[in-house]
Amino acid sequence: MSSMVTLFVVPNCPLCAQARDWLQQHGVAYSERDVAADFSALRAMYKLTRQGLVPVFVAAERVLVRPTDEELAAWLG
Repeated sequence: MSSMVTLFVVPNCPLCAQARDWLQQHGVAYSERDVAADFSALRAMYKLTRQGLVPVFVAAERVLVRPTDEELAAWLG
């Protein structure tokens, strides 16, 4: 996948930390949005997913909510 990934997270979230680590280990460029500190990020995430679970991955107009490592690898190709 050539476009940058946007990762929606909250502080101190172990699943978010795992998602961040996975992206870094696989050399995937990403930007991070903290939905706890940024209401516009929370609104954007909710508009995309209609739910409040994190982490949320967005790239190339596709969205994944709390994917497994296998789902994420397949999604990123």
